[in-house]
Amino acid sequence: MKRYRVEYDIEAESDIEALTAWVAEKTSIEYSRRYINGIFDEIDTLSYLASMLPQCQYKLPKRYHPDAKTLVIGNKKLTVIFHIDGDYVIVDKILPSALVTY
Repeated sequence: MKRYRVEYDIEAESDIEALTAWVAEKTSIEYSRRYINGIFDEIDTLSYLASMLPQCQYKLPKRYHPDAKTLVIGNKKLTVIFHIDGDYVIVDKILPSALVTY
């Protein structure tokens, strides 16, 4: 099984910052940190799952990369759009799951 290094596009980093701020605003900073750490843990599973997941057929993920794949995380609330580039998994965008079907 191939292992990849997970990297984040600047847009994905911005999505995580916005999500962290939103969760902290609704709950607490400590809960926000724990929640985001859980999100990072789920995204890190791409280091070994990425090649097993099929390419996405939806149009929205293809806007971020022609070979886009997706991973649904956070109890099906978020969708991670990513692609594989050599030994790297590049996380392109993190969106609410409801948006990805368009």
